[in-house]
Amino acid sequence: MTPADLKAARKALGLSAEGFARLVGVQSGRTVRRWERGDRDIPGTVERMLEALAEMGREQGEAFVRRLTGSARAP
Repeated sequence: MTPADLKAARKALGLSAEGFARLVGVQSGRTVRRWERGDRDIPGTVERMLEALAEMGREQGEAFVRRLTGSARAP
């Protein structure tokens, strides 16, 4: 997964960098932005989570993200 792939996936989920950080369990959006710039390697666990969300399909993936982030808005 490239940094651009990660950013596109995050935006497709309708999440800010801070929201994505909460979803994947990192301290802040700053970490996510570092991944997206290529300053830090994207952890394999994050890649696998995004792959799993993609496999769930749009409706199930959106419901999963809403449940984890507390977001009422569909991504």
